Amino acid sequence: MADRNRRFIGAAIALSFLFVVMSGLAQAMPPPNLIYVTTLDGFSESVPGPCSLTDAVAAANTGGTVNNCAGESGPNTILFDVTGTINLTATLSVTTTSDLSIEGPTVGGIAISGRNTNEILDLGSDTNVTLTSLTFLEGGNVLFGGAIYAAGTTLTIENSTFSDNGAGGDFGGAIFADSGTVTITNSTFAGNTTSEAGGAIYNADATLLLTNDTFDKNTVTSSGGTGGSLYSASPVTKYKSSLFAGGTPNNCAAGAGADHKDIGFNISTDNSCAFSMSSSKVEDPGLSSAGLAQNGGPTETIALVSGANAIGHDTDCTDQSGNTVVTDQRLYARPDSPSKCDSGAYEFDAVAPIELVKGSERLQLVHAGDMSDQINTSFSFIDNGPGFDSPACDTGNDAFNFLEVGIAAGTCAELPDNGLFADMTFATNVVNHQTYGTDYYAEPGPYGGILSARMVALPTPAGSCGEWTLNLELSELNLYAFGLEGTGPFALFIEDGDDNAGCFDIDNAIVGGKIDPPTRTVRRGVRR
Repeated sequence: MADRNRRFIGAAIALSFLFVVMSGLAQAMPPPNLIYVTTLDGFSESVPGPCSLTDAVAAANTGGTVNNCAGESGPNTILFDVTGTINLTATLSVTTTSDLSIEGPTVGGIAISGRNTNEILDLGSDTNVTLTSLTFLEGGNVLFGGAIYAAGTTLTIENSTFSDNGAGGDFGGAIFADSGTVTITNSTFAGNTTSEAGGAIYNADATLLLTNDTFDKNTVTSSGGTGGSLYSASPVTKYKSSLFAGGTPNNCAAGAGADHKDIGFNISTDNSCAFSMSSSKVEDPGLSSAGLAQNGGPTETIALVSGANAIGHDTDCTDQSGNTVVTDQRLYARPDSPSKCDSGAYEFDAVAPIELVKGSERLQLVHAGDMSDQINTSFSFIDNGPGFDSPACDTGNDAFNFLEVGIAAGTCAELPDNGLFADMTFATNVVNHQTYGTDYYAEPGPYGGILSARMVALPTPAGSCGEWTLNLELSELNLYAFGLEGTGPFALFIEDGDDNAGCFDIDNAIVGGKIDPPTRTVRRGVRR
């Protein structure tokens, strides 16, 4: 869980940190070293200064400190204290043979761009790399793999988007899998291009495992090219519950001797993918004509239209290691998994992890000056899971065990670099069969303040983990130190102890001066 001592986080700390730190701490023992990227600059920074992604990867490679990024020998996990797009000035080369994870924030999102001038990631032999909740775009100007070149790599990609990669390349617009094992789950490939083969992915000599992925409008441009979505030379490509649509000149192609295996529940708009399972169909999967869009979650996805053939198509919602696929790319729960789910990366009837009860939100910001500013907020929210525990809702009390609330100026679609966060763990009581919790603390300093909170458990809606209403007062603050200026809108963040998170735009906030105490009226008379 997040550190309870981290009460209020000020302007020097970015929003996404609090949403990604728990996933980092949930790794297997011993935990990896955590490296926090604190700037969107895509180049090496001077010292002292922020930690850039370029320096973070270098620190993981060396197992030590590079400029402002502190790596260690052994496993490293790169997290982000920023949201937005990082424009690289050079390819990120991974050489460490220790485990390396790069995890985007669960709210806000991180995109890594090659600016159509360079490849994004070059993964060396014997590396073990995991990429989660990231967007890779405009990687190119290289023969093999516009976004990623994987040579002898154990590469795992989850909940990520690859778009507009491959300009100037010949093989593998987004990914060139030279050798090793590449496992891709709940990810979307859209609008990637190459000239010869593999508009999205070219598998040269790797074991490639695709599960619940979506391919749309990927292109091979040469007259003799093939495999708009996927080309397999050898040895093994296995695909399950994936969607192939709009590939030019075709969706799939395989070289002589390639072991191209249909594992079931796939859909393709043409017969090029050589389906062998009765559960795989050649038909229109039902992707939205709007293409990539912000449909919730940290990455853009392609929605399914109502009545799409992909809806409920998979009756065995597991990956190729037998693990249940419980969420879609957006980290929204697939409510009927594992008995039934949608093929592809997007679940039509998916449930957001955290729902704000419509009309329940109230937010007031008071600018009184001299560390006397104040925030009052109240809202009701529903926790739908699934969280990182199995089964979901296993404690039934996660919001009381830990709750994090953040407020930032701006909207969830365009997150600022800073905001105010408060961590709460409630002492609970039961009165007349109703459970409520309270929390109070005070911390000095420019980013300190006083927190007073009361939360009440409401009847649990069907199919959810619970519903609560929170009243929160934060006082003795300097709101300007947290970037809380202007009259709105404001972004409200909610995260529970199971790593379920949500972001909501608040456009009805009351912003003003000091709250005057109420005027008391004394009525004289005779008590009857």
